[in-house]
Amino acid sequence: MANTSRLRGFVPVRHMTGAPYNGQSNIYEIAAGQATATFIGDLVELDTEAATDVYPTVARIAGSGQVTSGPILGSVVGFVLSWGVSGSIPSLDVPIYRLASTKRFVLVADAPDLIFEVQDGGTVAAALADIGLNTGITAAAGSTVTGLSNMATGTTAPTTTSTLPLQIVGVVNSPDNESAAASQKLLVRINTHQFNGERAGV
Repeated sequence: MANTSRLRGFVPVRHMTGAPYNGQSNIYEIAAGQATATFIGDLVELDTEAATDVYPTVARIAGSGQVTSGPILGSVVGFVLSWGVSGSIPSLDVPIYRLASTKRFVLVADAPDLIFEVQDGGTVAAALADIGLNTGITAAAGSTVTGLSNMATGTTAPTTTSTLPLQIVGVVNSPDNESAAASQKLLVRINTHQFNGERAGV
């Protein structure tokens, strides 16, 4: 049967060791100077914007288009509630995503060995044969209704190019996921992780 397109961005599912992802994340700041809205499941990178608190700043990797290079830190898995004027209770009157040009603290799954489930942005003709190959990222604006990302893998065929940001490590084994078909769900790791290898400071 045909796959249903359900874009959710990059959802952490387990570590390379086989251990399940247990929700661990770190707090980062998205500065008010960042003009692109950010959603749960979006990939982010370290930012050059000055931090206003004790947490480093991050930015969405791109507003739109194909991303084929660059270090990536991890995936947004949640947002920190904003505190009310009194400072005693958190304000629930905030969007379920980070509005553009708005300071917000985010939770990022940033372990270098995480494996993510993500929808295929193109049509991988021979999915099983493509396991181990690298691919890019399709960046698109997320949903302001669900708060979820619309990012997916790249639209071009996977290849051996070492600088591509993702590596395909498997296909989601589920009755509702047909491999080698449009909108299939893949398992990927970040190939150009910010915390892997020798990288320049940001």
